[in-house]
Amino acid sequence: MRVEVPRRLRAAGRDVRLRSMLLHPAVVSVVKCTVAVLIAWLLADRGLHSPEAFLAPYAALFIIGTTVRSSVTAAVRQVTVVVLGVLVAALAASTLPELAALAAAVATGTVLGRSRWLAPDGMWVAITALLVLLYGTATNATVVFHRVLDVTLGVLVGVLVNALILPPDRLSTARDLLLARAYELSTLLAELAHGLRDGSHDGDRDQQWVWELYKSTGARAALREGRESLRGNIRSARWAKVGGSQVYQPIATILDQSLLHVSMMEVAIETIAASDDPAGEPATPGSEQLRENAAELLETYSTAFDELTWDPAHHRQPYLHVVNNALPEARARLESFKKTARSSRPLPGSWSVIAVAGEGLWSALAALDTYESHPDDGSTQPETGTRTP
Repeated sequence: MRVEVPRRLRAAGRDVRLRSMLLHPAVVSVVKCTVAVLIAWLLADRGLHSPEAFLAPYAALFIIGTTVRSSVTAAVRQVTVVVLGVLVAALAASTLPELAALAAAVATGTVLGRSRWLAPDGMWVAITALLVLLYGTATNATVVFHRVLDVTLGVLVGVLVNALILPPDRLSTARDLLLARAYELSTLLAELAHGLRDGSHDGDRDQQWVWELYKSTGARAALREGRESLRGNIRSARWAKVGGSQVYQPIATILDQSLLHVSMMEVAIETIAASDDPAGEPATPGSEQLRENAAELLETYSTAFDELTWDPAHHRQPYLHVVNNALPEARARLESFKKTARSSRPLPGSWSVIAVAGEGLWSALAALDTYESHPDDGSTQPETGTRTP
């Protein structure tokens, strides 16, 4: 039976896809670079009639793509290295013969460029001095003035375009990464529980899964980048209304701390699966109950991480359901597993690893209790909620 989708919903879906396509980082970067270059060129060439007008769009292009705060810092560095390069060239040209001036300018520019305050643009001191000398304009006051003016104009245009036209918002990217990571860990724990219960553990697949998580950007590192991108950013006001980056700090910490414990569980379960007797001899007394208890523990943690896929910026008391439900259940499951393990005394030491990793996951999630009681940012959360698929 074919279900007819209402025209209104089809139109809404097209609008969402179109908006997503237009706001793609690559598209935004192309638009901003184009606008900055055109404005810088028009101001320098048509407005100032500069003989060095090409330097303005060149300088503007270097500024686009960084965060608002770092673009200001980059602008100051760009102007500084050009001024130093021009001064070094002028001094060398006015006091030394041509070859000696080239050698002295490059040497002096290289030494000045090694300053940590100019990194990573310090090499342009020597390059600028060399180009000015080779062009034969080192002592031409008009050309030197326009060179500095055009670079200054270009970086100012770049900063303004970067700050006013869809400024970089890496906190949204960090949020998406955190919620997706929580979903991935939830799914992985559910897979491990399923494999432990029915003996169908796919070690190669789960190892690859864990390895991909290790290789990806750290949750707290992504959050720091997101926080930095909002400094001096006009889009920070919107984030401030929902708690800013601070609201994601607990889940970022949990995700980074949990990865080791989940890895331990994966290795332990793989070892248990490899030690199963292929001849079908009777299992160790109590091993079936131990498997069931361990699987229930993993499923409880899977549910906890699944609940962390709610976006705390749009959900009232974001972690309260984890604190009130998942944590007590996980503690009960963990104690039950430990009790069964002590009574069964199974041969593989991998069961003990599961117990240790279970304690680690519980301790990581328990940090939410402190956050729920005393949120660091003191913000109150809106009533509505959104969740990752």
